[in-house]
Amino acid sequence: MKRQNHKLLWTTLIAISVGVACSTSAAQAAEKSPEVASSVWEESNMQCASVSINGKDLIAFHAPAGSHSAEQRAEDLADKLQGLVEDDKFDASKIIPAREGELASIRLDGSTVLKFDCDDKSNPLDTSLKVVNSIRTACGVDALPASMAKVAEAASDKAAAATKGIAKLFSGPASWYGPHFHGKKCSDGSRFDMNKLTAAHRFLPFGTRLLVTNRKTGASCVVKVNDRGPFVGNRVIDLSRGAAKQLDMLGTGVAMVDCVVLGQ
Repeated sequence: MKRQNHKLLWTTLIAISVGVACSTSAAQAAEKSPEVASSVWEESNMQCASVSINGKDLIAFHAPAGSHSAEQRAEDLADKLQGLVEDDKFDASKIIPAREGELASIRLDGSTVLKFDCDDKSNPLDTSLKVVNSIRTACGVDALPASMAKVAEAASDKAAAATKGIAKLFSGPASWYGPHFHGKKCSDGSRFDMNKLTAAHRFLPFGTRLLVTNRKTGASCVVKVNDRGPFVGNRVIDLSRGAAKQLDMLGTGVAMVDCVVLGQ
């Protein structure tokens, strides 16, 4: 009886060890950075090159046969993308599409982390959104809605913020406030109307207009800053009930938003 118990104990320990090993391997696989690669081939007297992430094509380049420009562009972009996703500080949930002139770019926490050219007549914002969403999904993060292209366009160099020293685009959690404050005085001296499209921000000048987009639903609206706040946690803006309704966030209370400074 003792030998049977001893044998059972060893069997159980082995099973536990195998289970732990499998769990560890799965966790390591989940934490592994996406694999970025480039490939090149010739077709119809043209040199073709593409960049892929985890086997999914992101972007293609073309050049006359005998030229190495397409291959060089693909390899350069692949190296930059691989370096980006392998950075210890990289957070796929925070990257958004953008453009700088005719170049597509990727922004993280308000700063440009990568710029790259597009092939032929591709729209830089469309290309950037495709690359960004491919990276996000490869890292297990939800893709951004198509409306993010509109947000990126508003924050492009053609719509520079009128307020100097303030980022044209910022992102983060947003909350909303309503009935309890309705009719009370705002920081700019006006009376708070919860049904109007207004917002509270910690330091943006009163009267600043913002294009706010709910990152999950793609809903957006333009609000005017007339109050100070929010002063809770890491929230970047506090919206009126009217704005929250247009952004489809009344039920959730808090939503991840992207805000573009349009000026005053």
